Amino acid sequence: MENASVEARLRRLEDQIAIYQVVCGYGYSVDGLNGESVGQCYVEDGVYAVGDMPAFEGRQRIADITKDKGHLSLVAKGCAHVSTLPHVVIEGDRAVATCHTQVMLNGEDGFFIMRLSASRIQLARQPDGAWQIVHRQNYLLDGNPAGSALLGRLREGPQAAA
Repeated sequence: MENASVEARLRRLEDQIAIYQVVCGYGYSVDGLNGESVGQCYVEDGVYAVGDMPAFEGRQRIADITKDKGHLSLVAKGCAHVSTLPHVVIEGDRAVATCHTQVMLNGEDGFFIMRLSASRIQLARQPDGAWQIVHRQNYLLDGNPAGSALLGRLREGPQAAA
């Protein structure tokens, strides 16, 4: 990237910021019960795979998380889905973002981290230039080696398997 043109470097920065927006926008959207916004984070056949539950497949199913009884119960108690600043690898019109994600919940003694996960988020640039999630894999950081292994792949590009 050192010898890249100013235009190429600017595009890379714009892409990286757009990817940050998608990654953090999911949490705000899901906690705000905005299914349309959640859906806009994903391609039509996107997948949200969570290590300890069945995968959510397809944009509409992922958007419908905002209507799920369990999720509505969390929001009613006070919760926040938070992603750390992701490490992003961009290769042309594909990218991967690696980060920690957590769900904070309001409890009797204040807020606590209810879930802490490792996340690998594969994205694709759409024809209009926007970035959307193709596949998101989360593993709980509960001692399962899959979580730390996923984080250790942070420098692998989007061509590596999910």
